[in-house]
Amino acid sequence: MSTKEIHFLAAVIRYGSYPLILGATALVLFGGLAGGWPYFPTVPLTVAAALACVALLERRLPFHTAWARDHRDTICDAIHAGVNLVVLLAVHGVIAALAPLWSAGMWWPDQWPLWAQAVAVGAVLDFSLYSIHWLSHRVAWLWRFHAIHHSSERLYWLNGERRHPLHAGMMAAPGLLAVVVMGAPALAVGAWLGLLAVHLAFQHSNLDYRVGALRLVIGAAEVHRWHHKRGYEDAQVNYGEFWMLWDHLFGTFLLPKHKLGATEVGLKETDFPMNYGAQLVYPFRGRPIAQGTCTRDYGLARAAFLREKALSSTREAAGDRLAAWRALELGHIISQPYLGLHLRSHAAMLGLAWRTHFCSEVLAQVVRLALAPLGHALGQTPPQNVGTGRFGVMDCGTWPAELDPVTFKRR
Repeated sequence: MSTKEIHFLAAVIRYGSYPLILGATALVLFGGLAGGWPYFPTVPLTVAAALACVALLERRLPFHTAWARDHRDTICDAIHAGVNLVVLLAVHGVIAALAPLWSAGMWWPDQWPLWAQAVAVGAVLDFSLYSIHWLSHRVAWLWRFHAIHHSSERLYWLNGERRHPLHAGMMAAPGLLAVVVMGAPALAVGAWLGLLAVHLAFQHSNLDYRVGALRLVIGAAEVHRWHHKRGYEDAQVNYGEFWMLWDHLFGTFLLPKHKLGATEVGLKETDFPMNYGAQLVYPFRGRPIAQGTCTRDYGLARAAFLREKALSSTREAAGDRLAAWRALELGHIISQPYLGLHLRSHAAMLGLAWRTHFCSEVLAQVVRLALAPLGHALGQTPPQNVGTGRFGVMDCGTWPAELDPVTFKRR
């Protein structure tokens, strides 16, 4: 093949791959389903064929050659993709089963052709995806789920489905509920979700493609890559899944002129788990909190909390109420970054206050038990707060001299 032919082929791939593949996918999904083709196997086979095309083309014309190499992530991402695509396709069946509970078309333009109804579904769903996506960068417990998606050290076609299945459900649920209640038919929802899966593969692909002025309207890779820039502070832009309308409206759109480097994506953390099972449980393992240069470990914190709780019981039995309280305060400081342990520490304090007839502290602990989940949800749990009524709910404290900040052992 001559140099001229190679350049011509590269230009065809660069400027033709997205409109041709997405257009063909839309034609088969919208036209085929409207013409009576069965949802299964039409949608799974069409989506699979389109994803295969993206995977092959990014090998031919990569955005970064380094991203074509395995980063200890291919197997994990393949499992993510398998699980999430099955769930995505299953949504059609769930909605079809729920449809009889509502009057189809009651608030829905069911007289429109299927393609128009699918685009309407996409308009409603995309606002839901944008909103929860935006919140996931600001609410601590949601970020625990979403960090998995940002943990990849490269962007390629499988990365679009590196999502915790619960977080994927959280992002889509409000929009799906809205269109179902409005009366959208299951075929319109399923067709749009199939098209969205192909778009997400393009959005995260290592394919050096261009969409021209459409990059201001749709979330193409040249726009979305900046959302994956390493460092939490740099990733607060371009949240749109398909449309970029909401980013323009809320001031989160960004399109720098220079090229994003191959090493500029991912998280600051270098020890993020790279196997599917570990990523699945990652959001429930507690939120690591840095103390100086030391990072808290959940297992270490749990063992230290149980030690202080047992010590409190011993001191209480000996009649030393002040020492019992101090042990629980230290246990609270250790456990505070982890919601489950945090609640257990307040429950222990409530029990001690009740047994010692400390009425004001009983009230303080009831209030703190109610506020702790909200504090974690909003990322507003002040560090080193001893958790008792004599200390303000939102007051930050200093690390106690009795505890080693690395091992949590008493000095």
